[in-house]
Amino acid sequence: MTMRATGSGQTLVIFALVLAFFFVGMLALVADVGALFVAYNRVDDGVLLAVQAGASAIDEGSFYTGGLQLDAVTARARCQESLAAAHLDGRCAADARSVTADVRQLVTLPVPLLGLRAPVHVSRTAQPAFGGGSAVRTT
Repeated sequence: MTMRATGSGQTLVIFALVLAFFFVGMLALVADVGALFVAYNRVDDGVLLAVQAGASAIDEGSFYTGGLQLDAVTARARCQESLAAAHLDGRCAADARSVTADVRQLVTLPVPLLGLRAPVHVSRTAQPAFGGGSAVRTT
């Protein structure tokens, strides 16, 4: 007489279930991280455009006297307008040498594996630039 094993194939079924749960978890993690990357890139692009808009506000009075500095009020206003156009809530600060934008945003994750929301923070600074070595006076 031969004894028949009562647990035949049990290991295979358990392994298949564990593997299925593992792949579902990995899929959820990939979806969440992908959503974070997309949100970060969107916020980063908006902030970069905002500081570039602010850095374009060169003070014309100082420019034509040989200096290169920002009109701080206009630079801050252009930066804020650009953030508003990109539907981003953030703050802009400007002085005569640079403009800075700072945005913090909560991103809703598609699969709430890491929580329902994750923070994204981007801060950028830009300085005014001119292609030549000095200002050229025109008549």
